[in-house]
Amino acid sequence: MVNTIIIYNSRGGNTKQVAEKIAEGLGVQSVNQKNIPKNIEDYDFLVLGSWPMMFKISSGGKRWLNKLSKKNLDGKTVALFFTSGGPDEDMPKTDNGQPKKIKEMMFETMENIINKSKNVTILEDRFYCKGAIRMMGKIMENEGHPNEEALEQAKTFGETLKTKFS
Repeated sequence: MVNTIIIYNSRGGNTKQVAEKIAEGLGVQSVNQKNIPKNIEDYDFLVLGSWPMMFKISSGGKRWLNKLSKKNLDGKTVALFFTSGGPDEDMPKTDNGQPKKIKEMMFETMENIINKSKNVTILEDRFYCKGAIRMMGKIMENEGHPNEEALEQAKTFGETLKTKFS
C-alpha cells in the first residue's frame, strides 16, 4: 500500500468520527489539521475531510486546505470527504444556469483549493454523510448523526480505497 494519511478538521466531532472510520478501513492514521506532519511530502495518498457552514466550506476548513495546498503536493493522489448537518438540496448558486447541490459545491470548492497547481490527482471516489448540527456547543438537529450506518459506510469507503491503493 502507498503511504497514506487522513487529515480532517472537525468542530463538533462529526468529521472526526468519520475520519477515524475511514482510517480504520484503510488501516492508516487520521490526524486533525492542527497536526499535519511536517514530512507531508512522504505521503503519496491524502484523504482530506472538512465540514460546511452556511452552505459552503467552513472558514477553518478553507484556511487549513489553503495552508496544505502551499506545500508541495505535486504528484499526490487525494480523496475527499465531508459531513454536513444540512440537507443536500439545490442552492440558488448556478453555473451555466444549473442549480448545484451543497455536496457538489463543497467538493468543487475543496478540489479547487487543494489542486491549485493542477498537478494533484483528485479521485472521483468521495464520501459524504449527515452529521449533527451544533450551535454554541449544543446539538440543534440530527442528534445521533453520524449514525452507526453512516460510520460503517465510512469504514467501507476506506476499505474500498485500500483495495485501489494496495
